Amino acid sequence: MSDALYLIGLVALTSWLAWFGGRRWLGLDKAVRPALWRLLEWVGLAVAFYVFNLLVGVTAVVVLRKLTGSFISLYVNTDATLLLLSSFQALVFQWWRADSE
Repeated sequence: MSDALYLIGLVALTSWLAWFGGRRWLGLDKAVRPALWRLLEWVGLAVAFYVFNLLVGVTAVVVLRKLTGSFISLYVNTDATLLLLSSFQALVFQWWRADSE
């Protein structure tokens, strides 16, 4: 079994357990569709923030290279931390927008 298949199965199992437990013990509605739409909205926002951060980061590196004359690697913008931080930005933005409605 490949690692990817194992991880997908694991997440599917824990998602089902959370859905079952949420319905049984927390009294949550059985319709999950609105939550899935919010998830897709968050993923889209995370991708948008990631692309925006990459564009601003590349621009900043080029400007800093010109201003300081020192070498700054463009690869610093491809660190996995940027994706995580972009996801946090998207989450906060989504919550902020929801609270403003």
